[in-house]
Amino acid sequence: MNVSSLIPAAILGITTMTSYASDCGLDVYDKPGFGGSHARIEGPSDLTNLHQLNNEEWSNRIESLSTGPKTRVVAFRQENFKESSQGLVNHGDAFKAWNEKPESMSEQEIAFGPDHKELHLGELGFHRNINSLSIKCVP
Repeated sequence: MNVSSLIPAAILGITTMTSYASDCGLDVYDKPGFGGSHARIEGPSDLTNLHQLNNEEWSNRIESLSTGPKTRVVAFRQENFKESSQGLVNHGDAFKAWNEKPESMSEQEIAFGPDHKELHLGELGFHRNINSLSIKCVP
């Protein structure tokens, strides 16, 4: 076997381990810091549940996520976007800026804007607690 033929495979392996959302899409991971198993969801997309995301069960599994530069995501605690009209939308960036904890709210959904990287959803009170997603493409 020629060593030079192994180099592209090694580079390919590194590239597939580090992935980012496309312009309109969402990357989800089951470990903090973009680790563990990974699934990519191209937008626009409304997922009423996460039972068969890439043929795997992803309900209550997401721990970190990354949005594309033209993506807006609303993640819901309940399947079928339930309770989305009740309570406030949790805007995690605002909570961090105000040094507030979202646990003080009874939020049922959380929004992420374009080019957002969330290393650990536990900091926002959504650790392994997402069951439906709405992904919209923005200009």
